[in-house]
Formats: sequence, structure tokens, C-alpha cells
Amino acid sequence: MRRAILEKQKKVEELKKALKGKRTVMIANIEGVPAHMMQELRKLIKEKAILKVYKNVIIRKALEGSENEDLKKLLPYAEGHPSAIIISDEDPIKLYREITSISEDAPLRPGKPSPVDVVIEPGPVPVPITALSELKAAGIPVRSVKGAVEVEKEFVAVREGEIVDERLAKALDLMGIKPIKVFLRVVAAVSDGILFTEDVLGIKTEDVIEDIKKAASYAFNLAYNAKYPTKETVPYFLAEAHMKAINLAVNAGIVTKETAKYILARAFAQALSLASRLPPEALDEEIKEILGSQTAGATAPEEEEKEEKKEEEEKEGGEEEAAAGLASLFG
Repeated sequence: MRRAILEKQKKVEELKKALKGKRTVMIANIEGVPAHMMQELRKLIKEKAILKVYKNVIIRKALEGSENEDLKKLLPYAEGHPSAIIISDEDPIKLYREITSISEDAPLRPGKPSPVDVVIEPGPVPVPITALSELKAAGIPVRSVKGAVEVEKEFVAVREGEIVDERLAKALDLMGIKPIKVFLRVVAAVSDGILFTEDVLGIKTEDVIEDIKKAASYAFNLAYNAKYPTKETVPYFLAEAHMKAINLAVNAGIVTKETAKYILARAFAQALSLASRLPPEALDEEIKEILGSQTAGATAPEEEEKEEKKEEEEKEGGEEEAAAGLASLFG
């Protein structure tokens, strides 16, 4: 008994020493994580972090006895599941991404709540025909079709949160259905005195950037529509005011360097409109030429249509004449 206590104290002191002066400390849930994955993780992060598995009581005593008071924020996360502790000087979010990059698919665990809905689609199943009775015993609607096993219809095997039946778990595993993603779950971290929970650690950089872009767009639209002057909105307000000023000046006939070309263009268009209503003898050759080109441009499609219609009529007439000629030969 005395020896077990001394051994426990030794581990606590070792962990306290490892925690000393480190920037980032993480608590991870290792439940269901296979040994080979833990080994792979240790190899992946060995240059950046230390990953150690301890009983929760050891972790809690080390956190409580640490000189870093901020580490006590991790105490609520070192209970309720078998735990590992990760110690590093790295940024917690970058380290979290490396750790969660290693994962594998796993079958449902019998007697445990399902973490997801499992829906089986109709169609052939890659199992031997001898497994038919086993699948049926698990409640899966299967049948034999030309020596193969086939699911008759869409079937909800289990809903999220429901306890997984042992026969169903075995049947789903036999069918190759592995709906669980197994990875080392980092449930919390303390870095530079700040507590990071799992939902924060899992935020992706690209998602944050996209959210910032949306927020900036919404803020700009709000400020612009509210006529609120900022560094971003003022150039648009000035451009809009400039356009309105030019429009007002043009309609009022005020000639400036900016409005002259618009006023002259409008005057020219009005002059042509007036000229088109005058008799030809009242126009000079230049105006006649301009009006003629506009008229030709407008009537060209009509003339082309008439020409095409004429050609079709001539073609049809030619065909009728040819037919009449042939008839007279054999008349």
C-alpha cells in the first residue's frame, strides 16, 4: 500500500516538473483510441510535444500543485473519461490540427450510445449469402437475389443517442459500415493563460476569414445605406454625388468641362430628330447623309427579309415549272 502511494506521488512530481514553464497544456479523451494510433501520434508530434497517459487522479493532483495557477482551469476536463496530457511550447490550434489529422473509421460499439444516425440504403451488400440470417436477426430487411444479399429498402438502423444492440453492431461491422470517426479528442487546452475548449480549437482559419469577409460586407452595406461616412464609404458617396451633380447640370443646361459633351450629344440627337421631320429640300448634304445612313441601317433587316422571301418564291416557282415540264413530256 505504502509503495503504491509513493509511486503515485512520484508520477505527480514528474508531471509537475514536465508542466513547469510550458506554454501549452492539453487534456485529451483517449476513450476508444487504439494503441497503434497513440503510437502514431507520439511519432508525429515528438519534436513539438510530449504526450503522456495518466490516471485522472494523477493529472488532477499535478494541475492542482502546479506553480502555474492558470492550469487549474483544466481540472473540470480531467474527469469522466480516460485522459492523456499533452505538453508543448507550440500554438494550441496548430498543434490541435496536427493531432486530429490522424483518424480512422470504426464500427459502432455495442451497449454504447450511437454518436450518429445510421441509415442503410437499398441495394446489394458485400457479404456472403451465409450471413443472410444473421443480418435478418439484427432487424435489417435483407433478401437473397441471385445468390447475393440485398437490402430491400432504406432502413434506419439506429438513431443518434440510442443504445447500440450487440447483434446490430456485429451485423453492421459485417457489412463494412463504420460510421464512427476515431481520433484523439483534445477536450481543452490552456495556452498563455487562456483556456481553449474543443469547439474553439476546431475552428478552421478559412471559416474565420470567410466570416470576417461577410461581416465586413454587411457593415459596409449598412453604413452606405445609412449614409454613415467612413474611410470605406466616403469614396462611394463622392462618386454618387458627382454623378447626380452632372445629371442635374445636364438637365439644367449648365455647360461645364464635365457636362459639355453630354449637352452637345443630346443637342445633336435632338437636331437629328427634328431634321428627320423636315422635307429633304430643307436639309444640307451632310445631314441627308447622316439621316440616310441611319435609315439604311434601320431598314436593312427588312430589305434582307424581303430578298430572302423573294428568293424562296422564285425557287418554288422554278420547281413548279420544272414539274410542269416533266409532266408534259409524259403527258
